[in-house]
Amino acid sequence: MDTNSPIGVFDSGVGGLTVVNNLIKILPDENIIYFADSKNFPYGTKTEKEVIQFAEKITKFLICKGSKVIVVACNTVSSIAIPFLKELSKDIPVFGMIQAGALYAIKTSKNKRIGIISTPLTAQKHAYYNEIKKISPETEVFEVGSQEMVNLIEDGISYKQYAYRLTKEKLEEPLGNKIDTLILGCTHFPFLYNTVKDVVGSNVKVIDPSDFLVLEVKKFLEAEKLLNNGNIAQRAYFTSGDKKEFKEKMKIFLDYPSGNVKKIDI
Repeated sequence: MDTNSPIGVFDSGVGGLTVVNNLIKILPDENIIYFADSKNFPYGTKTEKEVIQFAEKITKFLICKGSKVIVVACNTVSSIAIPFLKELSKDIPVFGMIQAGALYAIKTSKNKRIGIISTPLTAQKHAYYNEIKKISPETEVFEVGSQEMVNLIEDGISYKQYAYRLTKEKLEEPLGNKIDTLILGCTHFPFLYNTVKDVVGSNVKVIDPSDFLVLEVKKFLEAEKLLNNGNIAQRAYFTSGDKKEFKEKMKIFLDYPSGNVKKIDI
């Protein structure tokens, strides 16, 4: 790998584009390869074995593409497969959402009461709960899973009234437990930030783990002297699903749309 090698990023669908948006904002000179496993969406309702199998194939693909860093822009994969993927990638560092989000939330919370809204599988694995408790045992954690909220974004549809009602219903328990910090524990959910903020009000900080994750990636690249040397950034997007459909969603969710999309079955 060298400075011109790309940052590899993957997710089950369009949710990981929130991470790409942050990467481009913070590291505008970096080459990026993004893989959306739309054919196998959603990961949040799959078995652990299936998720690991998907993640393994995609990670191997990104390694073959010469990635210098791999960003798992999927909380479900991060909750299950990070140790395995780190072993698989060997010298190529793998960054996950859970670890970054947990630390970010702990630093943000004042009353040590943190809520998480995630996919059902991430919630069932108690991924954020375990990571937060490992760092800060005294912090209270309240988890909620919602596949419906993920689907709302993946479909590329914004029903504001429905989104508000659904979000309010899902966050009733964490809010009832007086959280002061809420983790958007799925990369799809930052696209619902305004709706979530309307529901939780001004007293609850809503955090996107990718904000912290991208800073960690930047810190690593700086330390290893792997920042791109200033060549024009190249961005390539791949999907295992319908290419036309993915390009339409990119227009909605990507701050820097690109026509460079290829369909690939791995």
